[in-house]
Amino acid sequence: MEVSSLTIPHQVTQPFFLNRLIRERHSMTRALLLLLLFLLNALPLLGQEPTVVVARVGKRAITQQELDESVLSKILPLQQQLYALRKTALQNLIIRKLLESEAARKGVTVDQLRQQFMAGPVEVSAVQVEDLYRQNLSVFALFSPDEAKEKLRLDLEGQTRLKRYRDAVAGLRKIYPVEVMLAEPRLTLRDSAASVRGPTDARIVITEFADFQCGYCKEVQPTLKRLLEIYPNDIQLSFRALASAAHPLSIESAEAARCAGKQDNFWAFHDALFAAESLSPPIFSRLAHDLKLNVAEFERCQSSGEMRTGIDADLSEAQRLGINATPTFLINGRLLTGAASLEEFKSVVEQELNRVQTGSAN
Repeated sequence: MEVSSLTIPHQVTQPFFLNRLIRERHSMTRALLLLLLFLLNALPLLGQEPTVVVARVGKRAITQQELDESVLSKILPLQQQLYALRKTALQNLIIRKLLESEAARKGVTVDQLRQQFMAGPVEVSAVQVEDLYRQNLSVFALFSPDEAKEKLRLDLEGQTRLKRYRDAVAGLRKIYPVEVMLAEPRLTLRDSAASVRGPTDARIVITEFADFQCGYCKEVQPTLKRLLEIYPNDIQLSFRALASAAHPLSIESAEAARCAGKQDNFWAFHDALFAAESLSPPIFSRLAHDLKLNVAEFERCQSSGEMRTGIDADLSEAQRLGINATPTFLINGRLLTGAASLEEFKSVVEQELNRVQTGSAN
């Protein structure tokens, strides 16, 4: 995804004692819940129906929907943050309920159950410790080698016990089935002349906001192709250009693809642009020739600027929704950013297919 990033160097920061891990997790949960309550108070109107009248000017009413539309790009990030907080808090509550149910079944306390999950001998080899020590020499510059290695041994032991705990909790989900109904925010796109591929009656609509000069957009294309192969009857893919001023040929590339679309070859040209090693007007013409387009008509279309209106409309729609990075995907309105993996796409697609099949509102 083409956004600025901060690289965090690898370092040994894992806590050495699991009880402290649990206490820190509970503290984090309380902090998240407090922030969640703050946001709920700060956004009192988000829960209202779209048709609710929030103000009148003379005989003219201002509805909740009109109000939200005017600040949609600012509201949506808050809704996403609110959902993330709720999701984290919900997962913690689910784990708590799982532990309480299992503890009651076994006739022990929750703390005793946790200890049971993490109990047992743990073997950490000297080779593991030595390798980790060499990888983190700079971190332990002020420690003696023996002290540093002992800390690392405890750390590795703690990580093993934590994995046992997590595996045990995951196993509880098979004993006590968990059904999550928390609704994720969904974005609603306005109608536009977007290019689409896939069945018109597809149950899943994936809208891609991308830039033909974006490296991550290029990287994710094989994943999208494979996804369409796996779900040939279930997915319709829609493309919208999010041209960037940082890329000198971004707009021209989008224009070229739309001009190819006038000759019913948008997707072939789209694929060729992402496959090309470099982009330039001569390459656009060569691709048009290779695809057996009417090159003269293609070049006339490009030089006319007639495709700028549609490209500007895509940009305006992205701005309205608060989308400013490429690639960004909406899967039935659910936001997925960056060059996601095939498994990430499949996870959301399967959830959506299940939702459509069961008729769930979430």
